[in-house]
Amino acid sequence: MDAQRQLLDQLMGVDRNLFADEKPSRKISWYDSSVCEFYNVDFCPHDLFINTKSDLGPCEKKHDDRFKAEFERQSSREKME
Repeated sequence: MDAQRQLLDQLMGVDRNLFADEKPSRKISWYDSSVCEFYNVDFCPHDLFINTKSDLGPCEKKHDDRFKAEFERQSSREKME
């Protein structure tokens, strides 16, 4: 069940069940602690060695291309602050 929920979150976003007039309860951005910073930069180490002895298991943080694109749009100065 959780795998299906994760897939839907990835495809349709976390707020997929909200009505059109409802606003998300919390705006998450690329710098939030629940977003995987390694995935935003290039790749997550949890995805590197899948099905090997060095497998780290699934990443506990969120992997989303929207956060990655938002991170890439930021200037270098804003990333460092």
